[in-house]
Amino acid sequence: MSKESNEEFIDGLQKLGLSSNEAIVYYYLIHHGKKGTFVKDLKNHTKLERTTIYSILNRLLEMGCVIEAKNTDAPKQAKMFVATSPELYMEKILNEKRKELKELEVIKKSVIDRLESLFLQSQEFSFELVDDYMKPFLNPLIEKGWKILEYVSEKSSITYGFEAYDCTLLNPNAKFVKDAGFMIFRYDHEVEKDENTLNYMYGLLKRKGKEEVLNKGIGVIDLKLHEVDIDIKGKKYKGFIPEFKFEHSDGWMKMTEMVMIPQKEKIFSLWAEEHKHILEMTQGIYR
Repeated sequence: MSKESNEEFIDGLQKLGLSSNEAIVYYYLIHHGKKGTFVKDLKNHTKLERTTIYSILNRLLEMGCVIEAKNTDAPKQAKMFVATSPELYMEKILNEKRKELKELEVIKKSVIDRLESLFLQSQEFSFELVDDYMKPFLNPLIEKGWKILEYVSEKSSITYGFEAYDCTLLNPNAKFVKDAGFMIFRYDHEVEKDENTLNYMYGLLKRKGKEEVLNKGIGVIDLKLHEVDIDIKGKKYKGFIPEFKFEHSDGWMKMTEMVMIPQKEKIFSLWAEEHKHILEMTQGIYR
């Protein structure tokens, strides 16, 4: 068998929880099948010290990778060791991991969820401190248990030509992405049908949204924004669905939805975990 194959098998065994030397000893025992072999043979194959091999074998015995076999033909005091089935060992590892996952699920339900609730509550922003202009749009959500996590307003329209009201909400109905965004850009003239302004804002929201996610420190290393039309009350609005690539993950994951809703002199920008949450967030807009 090639050196590359040996290294591949040993690397695979290490990923199952064995140390480098443990993987080497178990691998060479597997080569001997049910016949097994002696420590002397293992020493010749692995170039490990005899005392080291005995220490490794004791650990492999505890893990169930190896059994000590009786052999009447063996030299005096020589112990024979046999590898257990790699498939059985793998199934043992899987069962242990399944048990650990079940225990983690119990901990999550009984402890972590409540701790997360306390964590988010500690970050709440008082509704009373929100600008009066913003309150009517948020009030239907607050009445349903939504919370305000962050709030920032910029009421000087000199730089960009609009006033900005930016609110991050805690969505009590979300499964994974608990926060949601509610922004209003307020102009001193009607922009609902101003294509230049709408295209500019859409590009700005896409660019800023991507920058914020990538700089948020949540393990996202890349982000795609798929442009889509979002249906709100029978009317199509421009929006996008992000697709995230996380650290230590080969695939992409679609999460959240964003929509831009122009209305007279205002442009609303809403994002949340699912479309149904977006619809709930529009209750204050179409009151």
